[in-house]
Amino acid sequence: MSPIGVYICHCGHNIAGVIDVEALRERVQKACDVSVVKTHVFCCSEPGQKEIQEDIAAHGLERILVAACSPRLHEVTFRRTIAHAGLNPYLLEMANIREQCSWVHRGPEALEKAVDLVLMGLARLARLTPLSDRQVPVTRRALVIGGGLGGMSAALELADCGISVILVEKSAGLGGQAARWRVTPPHTDPLSCFVGPLITRTLLHPRIRVMERCTVESVLGYVGRFTVSLREISGPERFTEEVGAVVVATGFEPYEPEVSRYPFVALPQVITSVQLEEMFSRIARDAKDLPSALLGVRSVAFLQCVGSRLEDEYPHCSRICCAVTLKQALALRALGMEVRVFHRDLRLYDKSQEEDLYGLARRRGVQFHRGTVTEVTPHDSGGLIISWHDEFLGSDFRVPVDRLICAVGLRPRSDANALRTALRLAASPDGFLLESHPKLHPLESAVEGVFLAGSCQGPKDVRETVAASVGAAAKAYELLCQDILQLDGMIAVIDHERCVGCGVCATECPYQAVALREDEEGNLKAFVETAACKGCGVCAGACPTHAADHLGYPTQALDAVIDAALAQDAGRKILAFCCHWCAYAGADAAGVARLPYPSIVRIVRVPCSGRVSVSLVVRAFKKGAGRVVVAGCHPPGDCHYISGNLRFESRIPRIRKALVKKGYDPDRFVCQWISATEGPQFQQLIRRLADEMATAAQESP
Repeated sequence: MSPIGVYICHCGHNIAGVIDVEALRERVQKACDVSVVKTHVFCCSEPGQKEIQEDIAAHGLERILVAACSPRLHEVTFRRTIAHAGLNPYLLEMANIREQCSWVHRGPEALEKAVDLVLMGLARLARLTPLSDRQVPVTRRALVIGGGLGGMSAALELADCGISVILVEKSAGLGGQAARWRVTPPHTDPLSCFVGPLITRTLLHPRIRVMERCTVESVLGYVGRFTVSLREISGPERFTEEVGAVVVATGFEPYEPEVSRYPFVALPQVITSVQLEEMFSRIARDAKDLPSALLGVRSVAFLQCVGSRLEDEYPHCSRICCAVTLKQALALRALGMEVRVFHRDLRLYDKSQEEDLYGLARRRGVQFHRGTVTEVTPHDSGGLIISWHDEFLGSDFRVPVDRLICAVGLRPRSDANALRTALRLAASPDGFLLESHPKLHPLESAVEGVFLAGSCQGPKDVRETVAASVGAAAKAYELLCQDILQLDGMIAVIDHERCVGCGVCATECPYQAVALREDEEGNLKAFVETAACKGCGVCAGACPTHAADHLGYPTQALDAVIDAALAQDAGRKILAFCCHWCAYAGADAAGVARLPYPSIVRIVRVPCSGRVSVSLVVRAFKKGAGRVVVAGCHPPGDCHYISGNLRFESRIPRIRKALVKKGYDPDRFVCQWISATEGPQFQQLIRRLADEMATAAQESP
């Protein structure tokens, strides 16, 4: 065995205040043939890192295990530490004895679990192989999809930084939805004063190539080198371009009210907030008087949340509709009209809007009615009668108005699914594009090298759209300013001796990083495009012949971890395969919140639930596990690897069938979706399973 050094961190009193670290050191030293076992007050401190580096040189250590906090916090730190000492950075393992042990357990049980966690870590560490980072050449050109406010802002930022940009827009002109909006809040310049110059700058910029009436058909390749297929909408011409990064700025579409849900929209006296904006735009452009739809109008009512906050269809808030209503109401009041607003509540997201818009509207005579509109009927006078139930007074009222304006919400573009498929992007529950992480990576998608700008992520106002677009451009520039990208070595590999060319791995891969082709002998085999591989391990979890494997989480190492976890009292233990990005982080969150749960759980970290194969679950039961859990990200859209969780979910029937065939109770196997913030859900899951095991033990003869 290669010389191994084990370093146990006190973490001040965070670990040492619960676990006897000296007793832990002695038990590890006795149980394992390792060269060095030491404790340190803070292993992540400069003295702690220096001691590790000195021991590597003095004892010829080749592998390092640090028993401390979560690897999600300091794995990169310690990889850098051992790399500076000359070791391969991938020959590091961390045993999480803080978030998943000392912060959630007490007494002798905490020590017993800490021992197991260290032994599990050593089992994996001994079977890791040295890996090398991948080097990927970068095409220093960007593709921006969408020529609206967000797309133009992103394109100009990149172009001003020296990056060539291809800007693709489906319509015949730039400007997007912003070009349709005219009404402005009091004392502010019209939006056209901002959009117009932006369009001119975009069209004239020497580094921006604008392709109008063009659409994206497919995007292949990987970060740094994407091959994009473009097609003219009005013609047969197709183009192929090479780009290093993609910025998606496809925006939104206003909701079109359906007569089946809102029968009154068929009445000529009813218009939408978008139509009202277009009317004001024509007035400003042609210097005309009021359009015919507003001639002779003395009273107007707004109906909020049309197409939004529908419990049975679309329960999401569109965020900007209330502010749009207020600025339109002020514009109509300036024309001398009586204005009413029917709403459930008003939601203003900008810090200044409550005073600048809502307060001003009230002072200028706009009337607000909180309640539910129950009926809209035409009146003999040519207007409408609106019936509503007032929430404050608890009574029903009727009021005549000349026009009703439906404040329509915002929805994802109707062609969003086609673009999502082409780019392999995930969607959030509201149908907009999903970011990699709402807090840590709010502008990146799960596909490396693809960034999200503006309202393609969800409804945003102008300021938010520009800020997000400039941020996405900065992220793209951070990538494109390099000639060579360094990508980690945690990727898939195919054993061609075992591969039978069935194609399951190629079908399952969320990134199209696996392809079938003939080898030198003419046999069909699977091959991994290493630059495109994201290291999810889905192919390894799906391969029926075990030919596909994961270099960072090889099957041999995971088997050894299972064996170490269940070496003693297996029947009393819960073995949990937790995906690194969500469920493992959820267990960490339980620790951070100090949410105690039974110490009988042993967590096996995997990159994605899709890495867990049928054979791994069966092995855990073969070793005597009381319960086996696979915990991953919430489907469908939360998976860091696009659809890895769905890939695993599709294996569940096969897992249960295999367990029955082997004579194991399939009800002892559990699949649970847990997000990175759901510490309480992880706590409840372990408590429930522990209670089930205790009850089963009492009932057994």
